[in-house]
Amino acid sequence: MAEIDLWQSFAVALAIGLLVGAERERSKPGGSAGVRTFALIALTGALAVVVEPVVAAALVASVSLLVVAGYWWSRPRDPGLTSEAAAVATLGLGALAVGQAALAAGLAVAMTVLLVSRDALHRFVRETVTDRERTDALKFFVAAFIVLPLLPQGSFGPYGVWVPQRIWLLVVLIIAIGWVGYAATRMLGARRGLLVTGFAGGFVSGTATTGVLASQVRHGAAPLRGALAGALLASVATLVQLVAVTGVAEPRVAIRLVPAAVAGGAVLGVEAWLLGRRSDPSEGDVAPGGRPFALVPALVLAGVISLVLPAAIWLQDRYGEGGAVAATATAALADVHGASVALASLVHEGEVSLSAALLAIGAGLATNTLGKVVVAGVAGGLRFAGLLLLLFTPAVIVVTAGLALG
Repeated sequence: MAEIDLWQSFAVALAIGLLVGAERERSKPGGSAGVRTFALIALTGALAVVVEPVVAAALVASVSLLVVAGYWWSRPRDPGLTSEAAAVATLGLGALAVGQAALAAGLAVAMTVLLVSRDALHRFVRETVTDRERTDALKFFVAAFIVLPLLPQGSFGPYGVWVPQRIWLLVVLIIAIGWVGYAATRMLGARRGLLVTGFAGGFVSGTATTGVLASQVRHGAAPLRGALAGALLASVATLVQLVAVTGVAEPRVAIRLVPAAVAGGAVLGVEAWLLGRRSDPSEGDVAPGGRPFALVPALVLAGVISLVLPAAIWLQDRYGEGGAVAATATAALADVHGASVALASLVHEGEVSLSAALLAIGAGLATNTLGKVVVAGVAGGLRFAGLLLLLFTPAVIVVTAGLALG
């Protein structure tokens, strides 16, 4: 390592020690370690990387003994181990600064934020999170980080479109949408939380998000107008993502989609704003109901999507370019983005004309919108579905006009 780089690494280590030490000195003014001690610990970690292994071991052992001694000295007044754990972490971050300074600095900031947020974190864990939510969180982690990696990645079934790991990933994402909505509703209140849920969930699956919001209304976990506004914003996210993903496959398709997407998104956004503005203030007090971990609805939606995909491919195989519209419309019931990217890729390869692709994508948007209404009816009842269809109608008209004029 060049000398200038070494100096920079030690400077970063010193900054890390000062940052963490300043926080500890303010939080524990009578503690055994303050800003100077933590700065020295970080420098010791950096020094241990560049000296001989025997010397490095002696340095680390010395710091460890000092940490233990400091704990025994302060234990009668403060039996916690946070400062001692922070000291050990600072030693490691100082060592990491030699060679990976940016990573070490980022981790130091994250650790300091964690230390500063002590009261808020304790209050959240002890008073805000319920036993049921902790149990459901563990179930979600099992589904996402244990079951998902173990599933095979190979394809099977008609046309080889079923990939177990991808299907389960969809299940995990749908469950995550419910989690986002549940958490946002608890933190922001029903109205604002549902808007965040709708827009964020729309980038994962607008149909699934609509179904989740409709289900919450049926079970009394969300106000009607707030859920409708969230469903509209999910469709705004669908339009934004549609332009983005088709632009990657074929920019000409994305450019032609921009006017329709902007017009449709504007209409949906205004409707969502009006719904939020006119909501009854008491709706903000609606508490989230149901369980955050909703496995059965996620499995049902993933199953429907898995059945639709081979049907779409069969239509395209049977009728060629003439079946592109029907294939895209069918596949869009499950995922309008995937179907549209497939069409844009065919345009890029010269197998489908631009006009035919735009017609197919338009049909896909129409069936995707219809699919959202159907899912909303199944999950939330006819009233929710009827109101959603009424709100979708102006957007459908302007999107159709935008595609025709674009």
